Amino acid sequence: MKQFEGKMKASIKTLVALAVFAFAGAAQAAEPVKVRLGDLAQALNSIASNVMIQQGFDKKNGIAVEYTTYPTLDGLFTAIRGKQVDVGFGGWTAFAQFRSKGFPVVMFYPVGRGVSLDIIAPKSSNYRSIADLKGKKVGSYAGAAGTATVLFRVLASRYYGFDPARTNDLQYAGPGLLPSLVEKNEIAAALLFDPLAAKAIASGPFRSVANLADVYKEKVGDDFLWIGVASNDDFVAAQPAALAGFTRAWNESVAYVKANPAVFEPYAKALGLDAAGTKILRDRVLADYTLTWNDATIKSLSTFAKMANEVMGGGFLDDVPAAAFTTRFNPR
Repeated sequence: MKQFEGKMKASIKTLVALAVFAFAGAAQAAEPVKVRLGDLAQALNSIASNVMIQQGFDKKNGIAVEYTTYPTLDGLFTAIRGKQVDVGFGGWTAFAQFRSKGFPVVMFYPVGRGVSLDIIAPKSSNYRSIADLKGKKVGSYAGAAGTATVLFRVLASRYYGFDPARTNDLQYAGPGLLPSLVEKNEIAAALLFDPLAAKAIASGPFRSVANLADVYKEKVGDDFLWIGVASNDDFVAAQPAALAGFTRAWNESVAYVKANPAVFEPYAKALGLDAAGTKILRDRVLADYTLTWNDATIKSLSTFAKMANEVMGGGFLDDVPAAAFTTRFNPR
């Protein structure tokens, strides 16, 4: 009997040990994958990105997002190309250009349509359209090869008869500096994005000369795709489930932002916006979000790529590599 009891105790201990080991293994397997997310400082992407973290949509989908911002677009792009971040926001033309130059960058989901891309000028100025900026100094936050800069150059060249870069009238500065440069008359106008553009229009001494997405739609007939989110081949190979989790978490975050107006209050307060200004910001941000990403969307990018190549010259989007884009991680 004692021998039997001894065997039973030993069996129980073994079962308990196995259960503890199995539990520990399951807990380890359930540990969220760290995803380093890079963004431009003061970008509207921060709204949904912070919601993703604060509401736990990242953990729900098996990832732990670490959100880092960079003061300049060049800094962000360096981080994306150098794999200092696993995932990063940016213009799709930049991602395509990186790929064509041998950097293993791949865009896997869309973010924004450019609804918040405005050229701002003083309210007292007589500029009424892009045409009025010919021969004037215009600042851009996006750098020489940023998608917003390229879009401005394409529209000015094709439809208004001038290319501000070729006449040395295009200057580059951090987004936070541009409004003050306009106020000091160091530049005539500035290309900005939300929330800074919304703030300038709603409560600053500025008005919008042109909204680039609206001009593109008017002239070309298509919606413009501006911002996407990209990763790199190494992270794609190592953590495909994490990227699928990211797109699911992003969709949930966008849905939450759309359903909860209070999300905008901290941003509006920091920007000094009143109720009317807050509504302008919210309406523009919500209109900017896009979740449509399929083969047809990717194919349509070639229209703008051709126009951009004609303006920017050889070496810029000579082709749009198929490997620069994937729909593999679309939410399912």
